[in-house]
Amino acid sequence: MDTLYQQKKSALTRDRIIIATLECIITHGYESTSVAKVAKLAQLSTGAMQYHFETKIDAIKAAIEYLHDKRLADRQRDMANMPAADDPLAYGIKVYWEHLNKDHFLAYQELVIAARTHPELSAVLRPAYQKFLETWRADYSREIPVWGHNQKKMDLVADAIQYLLEGLAFGRLNQQISDSDTQELISFMTEIMTDWAAENFEDPPR
Repeated sequence: MDTLYQQKKSALTRDRIIIATLECIITHGYESTSVAKVAKLAQLSTGAMQYHFETKIDAIKAAIEYLHDKRLADRQRDMANMPAADDPLAYGIKVYWEHLNKDHFLAYQELVIAARTHPELSAVLRPAYQKFLETWRADYSREIPVWGHNQKKMDLVADAIQYLLEGLAFGRLNQQISDSDTQELISFMTEIMTDWAAENFEDPPR
């Protein structure tokens, strides 16, 4: 019983540190995130934090894994609730845009920008992102079966949607793009993508 309790307590403490790491990145940026600041946010001593994560990059690595897992799980949940009459591609665009406006993506943006000048962060972020991308594409293949039959075209559309929306989210930082322009761009992109998909995807053979 004591062993099980300690395992649960350790897991909860680890989760607190991961959440605090993300909060620190969002609030202070990657450069100013430190073991001491994360420990303070998690309401732990520095020693207690370092029992779980010895260095800042160790905590960052765990936070990136948590971040990607949460983004995928949230998207899977929302796509599962898609109304039967909705177009899955248009609905997927709507869902992903909503996710890009949450704090979790803000933390991810901060990490991507910081990785340009921090090789140790880049070395952690790159493989984690590839794993995220593989699951992302597998989800699309399952949600829209015809896409799985046209893998190259599916990858092209999925990449176009992802990077156009992420670029738009980046442009929204500091309100560089207005709300009205944002909605107009999303509507325009949705129309282009759904029209292109209708013309280029064929039903798989039976």
